[in-house]
Order: sequence, then structure tokens, then C-alpha cells
Amino acid sequence: MKYFKSLFLLLPKNKFLSHLTVITLSLMLIASCSPNSEKVKQIIVVGVSADVATINPLYAFDLQEGHLIDLLFLKPASENWNDSLGTIEFSPLLAASWQINRDSSLITLNLRENIFWSDGKPITSDDIIFSFDIYSDPEVNSRLFGMFDNYYQDKEFHIDLDKTFRKNSDKSLTIYFKDDSSFTLLDINHSIIPKHIYTGIKREDIETAELNFKPVTSGPFKLYKWDRDQKIHLRADSSCFLFNSENVLEIIFKIIPDEYSQITQLNKGEIDLIEDVSSEKVQELVENKNVVIGSIKGRNYDYVGWNHIDPIAYSKKQNKPNKYFASAKTRKALSYAINRNEIFQSIVGKYGEIYDSPISPIFKQYFDRNLTKVEYNPQLAKNILAEEGWVDNNGDGILEKNNQKFSFKIYTAAGNSIRQYVGTIIKNNLKEVGIEAELMFVERSELLDGMIARKYDAWISGWSIEIPLKLDSYWSSNPDKAMLNFSGFSNQELEKIFDKIKPADSEESKILNYKRVSEIFKENEPVTMLFWTHNIIGYNKRIKNLKFSPLGLFSNAWEWRIEN
Repeated sequence: MKYFKSLFLLLPKNKFLSHLTVITLSLMLIASCSPNSEKVKQIIVVGVSADVATINPLYAFDLQEGHLIDLLFLKPASENWNDSLGTIEFSPLLAASWQINRDSSLITLNLRENIFWSDGKPITSDDIIFSFDIYSDPEVNSRLFGMFDNYYQDKEFHIDLDKTFRKNSDKSLTIYFKDDSSFTLLDINHSIIPKHIYTGIKREDIETAELNFKPVTSGPFKLYKWDRDQKIHLRADSSCFLFNSENVLEIIFKIIPDEYSQITQLNKGEIDLIEDVSSEKVQELVENKNVVIGSIKGRNYDYVGWNHIDPIAYSKKQNKPNKYFASAKTRKALSYAINRNEIFQSIVGKYGEIYDSPISPIFKQYFDRNLTKVEYNPQLAKNILAEEGWVDNNGDGILEKNNQKFSFKIYTAAGNSIRQYVGTIIKNNLKEVGIEAELMFVERSELLDGMIARKYDAWISGWSIEIPLKLDSYWSSNPDKAMLNFSGFSNQELEKIFDKIKPADSEESKILNYKRVSEIFKENEPVTMLFWTHNIIGYNKRIKNLKFSPLGLFSNAWEWRIEN
């Protein structure tokens, strides 16, 4: 009010028009400060359970890191999910257009003119070439190292730049592929990094370099502030061609480790969105008229892992069959012994499915719904185990074979109440058929390390299937491919199929091959698939334009907007 009073003191005497002018001005100012007239702030606060380890595309690994990379660093093409077919389609992004020759041995990329790094430097062909050079350099230790089989490479799997790339101009380049390759756009569609920023840094030092915390980016958002274990604050980059001032201008990822706290804050309007809501918590959100529930179908699964290799022998660099789980029949019996329907109905409900295939139903052309499920049947489990030589000789209720009790430990993540609950049901189910299982709870990082080192006989965990569909990472016995085959499953027919499946194959061929993959999986039961879950999202109804895609909720975050 002091400000308005001073205005009146400056009025010329007996000047009605001046009085009227100031009064009008004052009313306008008051109105502009009114909450009802204030423009909606295009800021979204997302609740996440943990901080990320990196926001560098070279090293990003998990889904949350992937979300951030997609917002900060653009790819040559945009990836869009065709739900009716279960496939990825491509549209221009950094590249305005591309041409693929008749025999698919080369692709020419034509970059947009109006593309810039967040420091104002133009994005050029040199950045594209440099990015693939550094991704494939063994000294960098990138997450993509070893994944450029369709490119010309040296003996250390580093892309041969001279054979692979031809720079046509600052805005055009041609990429050449090996004669026997069948590349797709996915082979070239990786996040591009700025050459001018990385040049001069020793490649072995990149992972710990300062640039990881102050990145120069190309995406619709740039990093504003990163308070470790508290929040990651992104702001829209007005220099990006995707920028629209009417859409969301800031995204804050707020670290809230506890799911209950996330839900409470969403209900109170303190945050705007959370992912991975557990199904039993949904009811706490649906009663709030300001909260909307959405879901992304079928990309995540929970399973019981059975180690086919003896952990003690493996620690001594020996490959000896596991005394419990080397037999496919025994693994099948264990699946019959576990009441998956009880687990599913208790914690998943309508937000998921039970099926035994390693292929998610989101891949509609390749998923075989005709495969029969392994239904809960403890008596059948007992019969199979008896056929396998597991009997209770001394009447103590625990099966034995070759003077070895069927007794082992199942590991899972500490603090994960759902997995602990699942573990308790499984323990009780196995006890009913004469198997003694002890639950062990370890930190998430320790669990993963133990799975990688094959230290455990059994574990309860979950994973997310790759898009596009690629199964050899999970089920191949080839050590160069099988990064996620923690069970040590090995099947020669499956290996031959993986070698046969090529991206450029006809759909008919792929359908037949993937059908056989599911059949082999069913015959061998390498792990017990518990259930596939939807990614449940709770968000404030004011957020518009969300796209519930298997490619990730944030695949179009720059198009979101806030509306009252």
C-alpha cells in the first residue's frame, strides 16, 4: 500500500484525469497480483525413490537415468511406440531426414539447421561421428561398448572411423555398415554428445570428469541444479527447437525414498507425479479427486532366479552344475510348488499378468498367448521331485538326495516390503513340498553384485525387458552377449535362434523364431516367472498431454503442460 500512496502524492492538483489514470493503474496492479488471475506456472515436481549415479549418456544404465538422458541429450531420430503392432517407429529429431540405400549397407543423415548445444555451439556431423567413436572406445568403458556389431570395427571392438563414416558437410554424413549386417535405425539412434566439450579430456578420465555435473546438453531441458540425494532440477532450454513456452518449463525430480511419503505428498499437492506406484497403494490415491491413475503395460517382471551353476565352484573359476537347480525337471517342480496366483492377487491385481514367456505381451506380434501356464500344483511338484530322486528318508519333512538336504538360501533386497512378502509365501510354499528355504535380505547393490558373481543359489528380483525386443542379453550363454543371464542358463538350440534373428528379417520369420524361444523357455523353466507388472503412475489432474508409452513416461515430457 505504501507504493500506491506515493503515487497519489505525486498527482497534480485538480487533475481528474490524472486521478483516474492512477486509480486505473492501481486496480490493474492489484488484479495482476490476484491469485485468480496469476498465470499457471509450468513447473512439475516428480517424486523419485533415489538419486541417479550419472547423467552422462556414456554411463547411464537404469530407467531413471534413461529418463534424464532423454530430456537432456537428443538422438538423430525420435522413437515412437506403435501400440497396435508392438513396434518402434521413427520420426525426425536431430536429423531432418535420412536416406537408406537399396541393400541397406549405408545411411545418409541430413541434420537440421537450427540445432544447438546449450552453450550456443551448433550441432554438426562432427558431433555424430565423435559420439560413436567414444561410445565404442574400450578406454571409455561406455555402457554401449561391444554393441556395434553391424559397424566396421577393429579387434578391440572400436568402430573403424575411416571405413564407417564420411562427412559430406557440417550438416550431412554417411554411415557405412558391414556387408553381412542388417542394420536398422536403432543402430544409429544413440544420444549425441558434444565433441568440443570432450576434446582434451583423457578418455579414461571421462567417467569422473567435472563435465558429468555441469553437462553441455542438446535436449529440450538442461540441468539447472543437482543437489545430491535431494533433487535434480531441470529447466527448459529456449535454444532447443522443441521449446514451447506454453508447455512445461521446469521439471524437478525430488528424492523421496519412502513410497508412503511420496503418496502423501502427491495427495497434498506438494509433488505432481510419481511412477512405480505399488498396486496395494493405489487405493490411497484413487479417492483423491485431484489425482489421476495411469499405467504403462507389461514391461517389468518379477521372478525367482535359480542358479544352474554351483556358486562355490564358480568362485574358484570352475563350472560345476548346481546340486539343486541344474535339472530342468526340478526347476519345473519348483514352479508348480509356488502359488503364483496368491502372490499375484495379493500385490498386483489388475495391474499386471501371469505368464511364463520371456517375451512381454507389449510385443503383440511375437507374444504367444497359446502357451499354457504352470499352475499351482504341490502334489505334482512332489511327484516330479520324487522322480528326480528327492525323497524324505528320515521323516524330518525335508527332502534329501545323495545325503544332501534340499535346503538353500533365497536372497532379495532389504527394505523392499513386496519382495519380502513374496519371499515369505515362496518359503512357505516350498516347505509344503519338503524344501527348506531361508530368506536372506541384503542391500540392493549387494544383491546385484551377488547375482553378477553368481554367489547365490536363488534370489527374488525383477527386471525390465529391452525395447526393441532383444533376448540374448538375458538368456544367451555367450559371455560376450549375456550380461543379464545371472542363472547361467545354457541351451544350444536357443543360441542358434538368437544368431538367426536379424532386425531386417521378415515378420513371419521373427514370429516363428520368437514362438520357438517361448517354447524352449517353457520346456526348460530357467527361472520361475512370478508376474509381469504395469508401471502405475499417479499424477495431478492439472498435467496434460502425458503419453503412456512402453518407451517411457518422459518420452514426450517437453509437450506436457499444466492447466487448471
